[in-house]
Amino acid sequence: MRRTGYTRASTLGPIAGVVTANGGSIERVFSRADLPVHLLDSPDTLLPLRDHFRLLATASRELRDEAFAARLGRQTSIAGLGVYGKWVTRAPTLLEAMHRAGTSLPHMMQSATRLAIRRFGDEVHWSYELSDPATDGRPQNEMLALWYMIVAIRHFVGAGWLPNRIMVGGLPANARHSIDEQMGVDTVICDRPGTIVFNQRPLMAVNPHLSADLGLGANELARIFDIPAPDDLPGNVRAIIDLELLGGRPDLSRIVRRAGLSKRTLQRRLAELGLSFSDLLKDTLQRRAISLLCQPDQSITEIALMLGYSDPAHFSRAFEKWSGVAPGRWRELAKSGG
Repeated sequence: MRRTGYTRASTLGPIAGVVTANGGSIERVFSRADLPVHLLDSPDTLLPLRDHFRLLATASRELRDEAFAARLGRQTSIAGLGVYGKWVTRAPTLLEAMHRAGTSLPHMMQSATRLAIRRFGDEVHWSYELSDPATDGRPQNEMLALWYMIVAIRHFVGAGWLPNRIMVGGLPANARHSIDEQMGVDTVICDRPGTIVFNQRPLMAVNPHLSADLGLGANELARIFDIPAPDDLPGNVRAIIDLELLGGRPDLSRIVRRAGLSKRTLQRRLAELGLSFSDLLKDTLQRRAISLLCQPDQSITEIALMLGYSDPAHFSRAFEKWSGVAPGRWRELAKSGG
């Protein structure tokens, strides 16, 4: 399987608003990137990093703006990163927050990446480093990541804080002026990982929003390790099925294309594990159905359509076959604790 990291869709931030405000079409951007636009309504969905990169590159081309991701980054919020953002911003000091951000990033938010802290005299270099091989859109992704790092620091030291300079690679030299303008600081375009550089003085800044509630709940903790490892074939296929479900019932040909495998190779490798594609599809549909049934604002008809069923009767029959009860009855039992 083509090796890739994953990121949660929440890392896209307010991409729809920024594209639209600058004269672009978000529907066209998602279509050209071959991604379901409903991803915007599903922030916890895992997205292969190469698809995330391509989406940012497509938006940049749509607007003819090399600084698009920096423009997008200015509108981001660490709170928009859900459980990961909550964990980072509950640290007692900025230095602890930076350590939390680095150690939990590959488990909670984005794999195949790391955040590295290095000191050179009084300067701190905080770098965003990628092991994912994808290249299209990589510089846009780096600029967006640097803004998330900046807004994390701002949580501790104030909304107007900016680093002394940033370093980013893979961009044309003539883009520097527009990037400087969006980042608000001098940009060094170089062949090295994206980095923000600042004086070490803020590192021990105490969290001004500190409260007694410093941990995460059980439901939040359960999500920490749901990003599949590169060699976890069933986990990778389930993640792609989840993504494809946002655009309708997943088709095996689309799954293998996104996974970078032939149909025969995928079926053979799953068979070696005692599994089949239909097993994984059924498992994913069950988990997704239960998750949606726990949301009282979703009707059975809406859930059926979201899972790719042609009508609620087909969904109800399938769900009853899985669970032994009809979806409406399952919802009643779950509500009553029965």
